[in-house]
Amino acid sequence: MFEAYAVAVLVSRRVDDITDVAQLKRGAIVALLSTLGACSISALVVSIVLATAGAANFSETYAVWFVSHVLGMVISATLTVTALDQGVRLLGRREQRVELALTIALTAAVCFAVFAQARYPFLFLIHLPLLLAVFRHRFSGVVFGTSAVVLIASAMTLSGHGPFMLVAQADSTERTLLLQLFIASTCLLSMPVAIVLAERSLFERQLRDSEARYRTLADNSRDLIVRLRADGVRSYVSPSATDLLGWSADELSELRWDLVHPADLAPVKDVLDALFTKGGAATIVYRLRHKDGNYRWFEARGSRVPDSTGELPEIIYSGRDVTSRVEAEQALEENRRRTQAIIDSLPAFVVHFDAHHRCTFSNAYAGNVLGRTPAELVGCSVGEVLGEENLGAIETHVAAVVRGKDVAFEIEHDFQGQLYHYQAIYTPDLGKDGMSNGFYAVMFDISRLKFAERELTRLSRSDALTGLANRHRFNECMQLALARCRRGAAPVALLYLDIDRFKHINDELGHAVGDVVLQRFARRIQECVREVDLVARLGGDEFVVLLENVERLEVPETIARRIIETMQESIPALQVRLRVSTSIGIGTFRDVVPTLDELMHLADQALYEAKAGGRNTYRIAACT
Repeated sequence: MFEAYAVAVLVSRRVDDITDVAQLKRGAIVALLSTLGACSISALVVSIVLATAGAANFSETYAVWFVSHVLGMVISATLTVTALDQGVRLLGRREQRVELALTIALTAAVCFAVFAQARYPFLFLIHLPLLLAVFRHRFSGVVFGTSAVVLIASAMTLSGHGPFMLVAQADSTERTLLLQLFIASTCLLSMPVAIVLAERSLFERQLRDSEARYRTLADNSRDLIVRLRADGVRSYVSPSATDLLGWSADELSELRWDLVHPADLAPVKDVLDALFTKGGAATIVYRLRHKDGNYRWFEARGSRVPDSTGELPEIIYSGRDVTSRVEAEQALEENRRRTQAIIDSLPAFVVHFDAHHRCTFSNAYAGNVLGRTPAELVGCSVGEVLGEENLGAIETHVAAVVRGKDVAFEIEHDFQGQLYHYQAIYTPDLGKDGMSNGFYAVMFDISRLKFAERELTRLSRSDALTGLANRHRFNECMQLALARCRRGAAPVALLYLDIDRFKHINDELGHAVGDVVLQRFARRIQECVREVDLVARLGGDEFVVLLENVERLEVPETIARRIIETMQESIPALQVRLRVSTSIGIGTFRDVVPTLDELMHLADQALYEAKAGGRNTYRIAACT
């Protein structure tokens, strides 16, 4: 009782489940050590008691007690612990109890036959029906079969029968030890087999449960799940194939390359070949033909796994219908492409800068202007894109747009040595939290518009034929000059000129010649005046020269004589050369500043006097 209790306590505390194959080694070591320890203690106590009483020799008593009790503990402890662990399961399932009884009876019969004779050592024959009982009934076969062997072998050996009688010189104690060794070896043979078989049954049950769960998930999955062998046969196709592609699982049991879109055939084959040869996992998006003839986009992820034998590779892949997603992505890409094409075709500088003032997007126009591709501009700073020399002009606008304000202004930029005039619009890029993620810079090239504006302005203030100032510009400049005179500046003088007998030139030689004469005449006037003087054509052959800062009367007279002398040289006009003269009227003043009309009247009056004096001369009219 002490030995059994000690072993039971130690095993129960150190081993959770003695039938667990994973704990078999630990259980065997704990049981062996505890058995040896308990039997050593009990043998020591008994040997001391008997030796003290003079009833037996200490060493002989210790040896016999220890050996026999160790063997007995191996037998009894093994069977007892197993019986207690199995409980009512030891009787087996109801439908197998008759078979259990028959195999135990067969084991008992063979054991009886072996121990009923003493001529042949056929002890091994007992193990054959015992192992059959173990294979068929696991732990029930171990307990009942070993118990039958113990009872029959013990009874027959004690009655003087059995193979142990072949040891003629052995006494009853030695035969008992041999019997115990045989029974212990029988337990040690049958118990591990039962544990391994029980573990295998457990694994098989778990595998069946796992496969059942896997099949349930696969059969009820909305994705297409396929198990593909290396020979091209699909060993499993989920029922969802009918919903997704219209084909039944049987129709897809063979590898149907004709269902793959021709454009996707080569990539799919490459992925399958790579999986079969290298393993791993891969994902591919391709098109499969529906039974109605239309193609559907699928995203499939495949992995290589071993087959049921663990030798040949197979591929398991799951495919999901992503037609809606792909079509949406294609539509989005098409919209992006169209938007990009529109932005690239705009005659505008379109750039996006992030919160760190780094370029994240640029259209083709900006790249062309800067001589770089849009990709090369990504990551560049504001100064690198818009020019370091232009930062001073735009830094206040950049600061404003970063604060969340829309900014619009006009600016001139010098890109690659060419001056551009832009209408710039800076728009903040605000996130959902209201924080600035950067800004968009859209700059429209208005260089041509500005040139047109300047040209229109020039034309509105210039004479189209001669390029001189026209009447409008002359009136503006004259008003300003008179205003300066009123503020104390030096007086001005006005020269009023026309071409002598110009009407005769037009009538006799035509207007084309007359236009050439006017152009040559205007050019010679400009050659005779100072750079600060204004020459204007009022219309027809009427010209005026505005002289400012005239300190002495000799200045306008000198210019008038110079003009008259210059006109002495003939003028080449188309196929003819003409001698053209001019009459000049000079209007001036001293103390009282006249109005524009008054000064014009003075000059006109002086011109009239010059013409009356025979032309090709000048006259002066002064206002005092």
